[in-house]
Amino acid sequence: MIRDLSSIARERRALGLSQKELARMAGVSQSLISKVERGQMVPSYEVALRIFEALERARRRKGCTKAAEVMSSPVIHVAPEETVSRAISIMEERGISQLPVMTGGRVVGSVTEEGLLRKLSSLSPESRVEEVMEEAFPILPVDASLSLLRDMLFLYPAVLIQERGKIVGIVTKSDLLKGLGREC
Repeated sequence: MIRDLSSIARERRALGLSQKELARMAGVSQSLISKVERGQMVPSYEVALRIFEALERARRRKGCTKAAEVMSSPVIHVAPEETVSRAISIMEERGISQLPVMTGGRVVGSVTEEGLLRKLSSLSPESRVEEVMEEAFPILPVDASLSLLRDMLFLYPAVLIQERGKIVGIVTKSDLLKGLGREC
């Protein structure tokens, strides 16, 4: 997962943590946190991951708004064998611009308006979804923070939400705006 190292200081302060507290939670030194926050050091992937995981744990403990509170459920989806015209009808009826492609409860891809527009010249109404689907949306747990969702939505049009191995919701940019002002 790509996260911006320059956000560490802002996120730490928003959670009311000192550099020393964050360092303890991440298992690193306070001076390392200080150097990373000032842009004087780029930590290894493993260290950066530990820092971001520590920030996520702090958000959970603080009771920040979570994915479960802003997600849309149930998840509207299409099967790979359905037609593109069926997928487009669902998107029009529901006023949505993307759909996960699922089979047997498993996510296998996605269909987006943007992706369909790119392939418009080679589409027919009877084309199958599996012929035009793109990579699957990322999947996060129900307790994922709004901050993590925001970062993912800069990269993907939607994020699927999972609980106990089952897809239970979807978050898009418009869903994330529901949590405006409640983010940690």
